[in-house]
Amino acid sequence: MTSKQVMLTLVLFLAGCGAVREPRGSDALVTPYQEGRVWAVAPLRNESGSLAADGLLMADRLQRQLENASNIDVVPVNRVLKAMELLEMPAVETPADAARLMQVLGVDGLIIGTITAYDPYDPPKLGLAIELFDGGRSHALDELDVTRLSRAATGDETHPYAIGGTATSRVMPNQSGVASGVSAFFDAASADVRHKLQEYGGNRGGPGWHPDGWHRYRISMDLYSEFVTYVMSWRLLRAEARRLDQFITASPPQAKAP
Repeated sequence: MTSKQVMLTLVLFLAGCGAVREPRGSDALVTPYQEGRVWAVAPLRNESGSLAADGLLMADRLQRQLENASNIDVVPVNRVLKAMELLEMPAVETPADAARLMQVLGVDGLIIGTITAYDPYDPPKLGLAIELFDGGRSHALDELDVTRLSRAATGDETHPYAIGGTATSRVMPNQSGVASGVSAFFDAASADVRHKLQEYGGNRGGPGWHPDGWHRYRISMDLYSEFVTYVMSWRLLRAEARRLDQFITASPPQAKAP
């Protein structure tokens, strides 16, 4: 065993290879919704060129991340698969497909997306593009927490997971019914990505957590994809918060009752 392998083994031991801990404090996922929503995640399309990329597994990781967000319940991916089988729908390819799937599942939103890049070798690389399809359902002002939206709209750019890549937030959904979307490419060789990875790994540490424990999220593609799906979930929720904040700003004042 080389000295590098010994060092990595020691890091893994000190970091602890058990269940991943929940994020702490400001690292927790927060939605802009005052009332509960139910979402689903469809299997992601693999357009990375790598046969190793698994769109079903990536959807499951997104589902697990979003399940931890406030005021959102996310149905298990296997339930989504069963609904797609019932509809004889091998993939969600059109807005009509998404609407039909949402109706069968009885959900308020559907996450659809694509794996755009995938390289599991050190330094790992992963690119994702995800969108929230809601068919225009999320515009009722009585369902929005305006105070939370105001907080979410300020100071984002100083947060380690602030919107990078590309983000879209539509005040009104386009004809496809997509409300918000984000896309990004994560290359672990990038200093910016390493900083985010260190922040993510550090926030999941507990008593006895070694300062270099975050490296395990880089040397394991499973943990690296967990990190990426967390950041993408965070960014999607921020894009959605901005969209709803813009919707409130753009809405005409309500006439007073006589």
